Amino acid sequence: MRRKVKAVGIDTPSIDYGQSTTYAVHRRLFASNVPAFENVAQLEKLPVTGAFVIALPMKIGGGSGGPLRIVALLP
Repeated sequence: MRRKVKAVGIDTPSIDYGQSTTYAVHRRLFASNVPAFENVAQLEKLPVTGAFVIALPMKIGGGSGGPLRIVALLP
C-alpha cells in the first residue's frame, strides 16, 4: 500500500542527524510541502492510522519555524 505522507513527527531535536550541515531531510520534506514536528513527546501512543493531529504554531515574523501547541484526536 502506498500512502502520501502529510506530516512527520519525531521525538528528537531535529529530523536531520546532529552534525548535519546540509539539512537534507528538512529540504526534501519541505520541498514536498510536508511539515515536520520536532521534540514531540509520546508519539508511540498514537495509532498507526486514524489519529487526527492538530498542530498550532506560534506566529514568528519572518521565521521559518517555531514552537507548537500540538494535540491529537484519537478514533
